[in-house]
Amino acid sequence: MNLRVLVQLVVLGMIWGSSFLFQRITVPVIGAGLTGAGRMVLAALTLIAALLVLRRPLHWRERWRDYLLVGSVVMGLPLLCFAFAARSLPAGYLAVLNSTVPMFAVVIAFLQGGKPSASKWAGVVVGILGVATLARFGELAMTWQTALAFAATLAATLMYAIGAILARQRFGATDPLVVTAGNLIAGALPLVPLAAATAPAAWPGGGVIAALIALGIVCTGVAYALYFRILREAGVERATTVTFLVPLFAQLWGALFLHEPVTWASAAGCALVLFAVALVFERVPGLKPRPVATPPLCAARR
Repeated sequence: MNLRVLVQLVVLGMIWGSSFLFQRITVPVIGAGLTGAGRMVLAALTLIAALLVLRRPLHWRERWRDYLLVGSVVMGLPLLCFAFAARSLPAGYLAVLNSTVPMFAVVIAFLQGGKPSASKWAGVVVGILGVATLARFGELAMTWQTALAFAATLAATLMYAIGAILARQRFGATDPLVVTAGNLIAGALPLVPLAAATAPAAWPGGGVIAALIALGIVCTGVAYALYFRILREAGVERATTVTFLVPLFAQLWGALFLHEPVTWASAAGCALVLFAVALVFERVPGLKPRPVATPPLCAARR
């Protein structure tokens, strides 16, 4: 991995980690509905502007049904769930729980007839232990509000995993920048009525508006554009390493700007979930599956 890609990955981890911080600022003032819808609309406008500059068509008339389905499952509903959970959970917790997506992907692959490796199954078990550590030993009292917040974030990560499958099935090799813009537009549509119904009567302060703008334009629109650039330059395997950076930066930003405590339980839960992600990605030495030996070409012809 060259220095430029490494710097881009760190910057992306910093940006995505800050998204949980901004939600902790916006949700208590303007609500989960307006935070989710506003974030998606601002991000969609950012990507639409990028598509116009690059002269890439959206093919809305042909693909709006696919955009509506995938956008709701992988964008709209999950972001709404995270916004709802931001009322009760610290930014670090939200980021750690967000990292459970690969574990759900393993379970879904198994239910579809796949045969996950021992490392992947170990990742699922370790991930469950990490979430349980946060829930049982964290600084938060486990009330019905925090329990619902945990459930909402895990439901969101499950939808992320399902949405990835739907996206592969319905969009295939379509330009990911186009797919993301279409999904953001369609995924925001169901949230608009909710945002209008739950919007605050008073106009929020400048700090909240700035946080929402940063959440939509920077943490969603610009971040996706940067992620696609890393994908193109470094490939999927290296791009996914950003998963390890996001919870670390989220806990750092939460501690610095919101004075959220970093306890041994939150650190241990974060470490367990990150270790689980490494297991799922099969990047733990000694647990990588051995490559199947392929006989030489001359031997295969005998």
